[in-house]
Amino acid sequence: MSNTAYVGAGTTLGTSYYMRRFYASNADARTTTSRSNLSNSTLTGADAHALRRAVRSLGSFTYDDDNAANIRNNVSAFISTYNNMLNSSGNSDDRTIKNTQKSLKNITAEYADQLDKIGITVKDNGTLESRSSLFGSADISKFESLFSSDSEYMQRVNSYARRLENRSNILTQIEYNDALAKRNARNQASSSVSTDNTSSADTDTTATNALNIASVTSVTADLNTLLNTGIGKNVNVIL
Repeated sequence: MSNTAYVGAGTTLGTSYYMRRFYASNADARTTTSRSNLSNSTLTGADAHALRRAVRSLGSFTYDDDNAANIRNNVSAFISTYNNMLNSSGNSDDRTIKNTQKSLKNITAEYADQLDKIGITVKDNGTLESRSSLFGSADISKFESLFSSDSEYMQRVNSYARRLENRSNILTQIEYNDALAKRNARNQASSSVSTDNTSSADTDTTATNALNIASVTSVTADLNTLLNTGIGKNVNVIL
């Protein structure tokens, strides 16, 4: 599906609209409440995928004053998605993800001056923050140099986002395989316990039957002895 937003003349789409578009593949990764229910690998993959969609969306615009409001709202959604990406990847224990995140932060730091001119501050932790006064009034051509499809910055962000997405997908698959193996092991253990209990019950039944047979045999033998030796031939034997 194309990520291009076709907007009628004079139609303004809010930041939340673009966020929903970016996280269309995993809506749970979009809101703070639902993000806490996802594994870190799943979350990092969702953020990376959303960031790539944000880059494509920004590249679809014609950068002129007619689209200024939508471009700014799209950039605001890009900032939120970018920050999500840094947070989730920063919480990963995987070395590849951590190194890739560091490279992504370094790229953005290279463009800190240009971002600052349109009201976007690169904070000490690498996340982005917009300053509403300048962000809302900066010339739209300055946005084009940073966020259009020809922007070197966007191309480099997209490249590292792709690496993060691919690595996260691998980790998510490993987690799934591990969880499946553990579930199968639990099922096998449960099955073994059930089999052992059945075997024990069968053994107890067999032992009881053997004891009963032995008792009957003993009584029969004693009776035969009495009869064969002549003892008690005229005696009624009551069992």
